Amino acid sequence: MSDRVLKNEEPQQRETNSTIQGFENRRQHVRIFYPPRCPVKFLPEMIVNHHNCLVLDISEGGIRFAISNALLIKQRTLTALLRFSDGGEIEKTGEVVRRNYNQVALKLEKGIPYSRIMSERLRLRNLEANGVISLPYTTRG
Repeated sequence: MSDRVLKNEEPQQRETNSTIQGFENRRQHVRIFYPPRCPVKFLPEMIVNHHNCLVLDISEGGIRFAISNALLIKQRTLTALLRFSDGGEIEKTGEVVRRNYNQVALKLEKGIPYSRIMSERLRLRNLEANGVISLPYTTRG
């Protein structure tokens, strides 16, 4: 028996979202980043405590959103209504895991369905392909 390995038997390393171009992504879920200067009509609408908030990114496990003076939100658990541009709505409850001057990050009790995340990714890519918006590199992946 020979010690050499046949070429087609060599293990092939798959390129994953976490290893592309030397970038190590330690996130557990695929994340959709909404472009900073994206017209509001292309963003999901998010309502928290009767306030409309700007959605910054979503994933199966969490939501990050902007709200003026986020430090005034004292609750550890929040319920939010997400209304997508196709008319779909989901209500999610999550624990506040990060809060700073104008942003709050929630870890969701029950995540956003993967199919919704992928449909948002496709919708944003189509908008970019038609020249309507410009996506950050991390959303194109």
